[in-house]
Amino acid sequence: MPKLPNWADYIHHDSSELFLSDIAPRIGNVIEARIRAPVVADLRAVYLRSRPDGEWKRIRMEKSSTVGACDWWTAELPITMRHNNYCFKFLTSSQSFYFNQLGLSPIDSPDWFNFTVLGDYDAPAWVREQIFYQIFPERFDNGDPSNDRQTGEPTLSGRPALQRAWGELPRPFAESGNVEYFGGDLSGIRQRLDHLTELGVTAVYLNPIFAAESNHFYIIRDFDQVEACLGGGEALRELREAMTARGLKLILDFTPNHIGFHHPWYLAAKADPASESADYFCRDPVTGEFETWLGIPVLLKLNYRSQKLRGRIYRDEDSPIRKWLRPPYSIDGWRLDVANMTGNFRSSQLDHEVWREMRAAIKAENSQAYMMGEYFQDGSAHLQGDELDASMNYQGFNTPVRRWLGRGDLGVDQNEAFGDPVPLPTESLALQWRQYLTAIPYVIALQQFNQIGSHDTSRALRVTSGDRAMLKAGTALLMGFPGAPCIYYADEIGMDGGPDPDNRRCMPWERSQWDHDLFRYHQRLIAIRRGSHALQQGGFQLLHAAGDLIVFQRQSRQEQMIVAVWRGDDDMPPVELDAVKADIPDGSRLRDLLTGDEYHVEKGALALAGLAHGGALFLRVDA
Repeated sequence: MPKLPNWADYIHHDSSELFLSDIAPRIGNVIEARIRAPVVADLRAVYLRSRPDGEWKRIRMEKSSTVGACDWWTAELPITMRHNNYCFKFLTSSQSFYFNQLGLSPIDSPDWFNFTVLGDYDAPAWVREQIFYQIFPERFDNGDPSNDRQTGEPTLSGRPALQRAWGELPRPFAESGNVEYFGGDLSGIRQRLDHLTELGVTAVYLNPIFAAESNHFYIIRDFDQVEACLGGGEALRELREAMTARGLKLILDFTPNHIGFHHPWYLAAKADPASESADYFCRDPVTGEFETWLGIPVLLKLNYRSQKLRGRIYRDEDSPIRKWLRPPYSIDGWRLDVANMTGNFRSSQLDHEVWREMRAAIKAENSQAYMMGEYFQDGSAHLQGDELDASMNYQGFNTPVRRWLGRGDLGVDQNEAFGDPVPLPTESLALQWRQYLTAIPYVIALQQFNQIGSHDTSRALRVTSGDRAMLKAGTALLMGFPGAPCIYYADEIGMDGGPDPDNRRCMPWERSQWDHDLFRYHQRLIAIRRGSHALQQGGFQLLHAAGDLIVFQRQSRQEQMIVAVWRGDDDMPPVELDAVKADIPDGSRLRDLLTGDEYHVEKGALALAGLAHGGALFLRVDA
């Protein structure tokens, strides 16, 4: 490949508010687009290239200002379509170069790598400002013992329920069948909202709460009823009111891919081939038998070739997708379970169609409702502005960060032969981040749902093999990275837990069992995140990714922030960051928001040193 000029790494643009005058414009508007290039670059001209209606349009950019060692080039970009794809062309005295999300190149790359600004996209802008907290309802707190599911009650496949004492360890599925209950309920969550506000979180994601079999409530029996042992609909209404009074958002979990074997739709279809719900289910094309999800006999796969099913799930006025968005519950959005498989069955791959239709139904109730899907895989194709607002960002954040922290990939977590236990090199962490950010519009990257642990993976402390310093390092990355950070309940106090169901232990409310240093660290990071315009709204620029050090910049119109995290076993040796690449002029002062320490830029360099194992910096550039 031809050698790039020595100024190639100093060019920067992302589709954030620093570089676009409007990151969510209406079609018909004209926005200003800017790009930053070093003064020393040999530039004869710079062009902004878009493709309205499929044909190239080249707009010559003007040098609008010079600040320090960088020139700013500006042009007007007409927003003519829903999906406005663009890149830049640089003309030098010797040759031309193209600049897209992969950087500077002498070749004209596929449009997939270009920047994108969405037109007429109703972004749930509130999500960018949130700190989410995920709660597994049955394990958070028992606020009303009168609704506990009692030992001996019939549940899954007739297996009797077992009531366990709060704080005992969950038993493996082979022993418990997921029908042991500890009594956690919605009243318990309501009564513990002080903990959430003390921690600083602003939004809650609840695992399923609808009438269902098993203690995780994913084997749905009725989408229109809240499970009685969680307190029923009245408990949800009371929780919603209490959260609203505190300014807390609420999203619920919905399972559009499958339902449980006691659901009336399935019972009717099984009893009568002519029933209304008979075509709601996928069937084996040879035997005609009902298809199950991943071979689990109690979970029946839903058939989205059925227009009647689509009506019952999301189109009809009384469909559950719409119902819970309305008063008195007025939830703020949905997490959609098994989004990667919903609508897909053999020759019928209907996921794009289903998500577009469901989006229209959800946004008709509340244009600002958050629509987030579960994808352990790559969900980028569904994150282009006309389907999901976000995914559970496993591949774009969760999985590579877990691997960098030391646990290994998901195969290791699940004790599979294909697992890779080798920690991810820092260069590879940066590469995976960059590729998944490149694959989606940046306005959507700002609302991606990021976690380290969840109810489907081992806990954060298990990821780090009990190393609390590395858990802090991971939390720093979580709070610094673009998207909405989410803490899995009790990770903030250092609760351990392996794969499901060990990751669903009861929340310990005896404070003597808490790691108070870890709790205070979470509080500080959350406060930094909530007080930082750059971390909520800013762009993303990698500055250093080598050895055991990762450094990136988040920059908005109001603020410039550098985040550095060190995973080395020993104290970090001195490192000099190229401040010109970060567009930080000589003489600038930077203050670490964690410690108050000051750093300075001299001769184009920002010197960093002394970070302990698992240490982090949140450096705000003084105006």
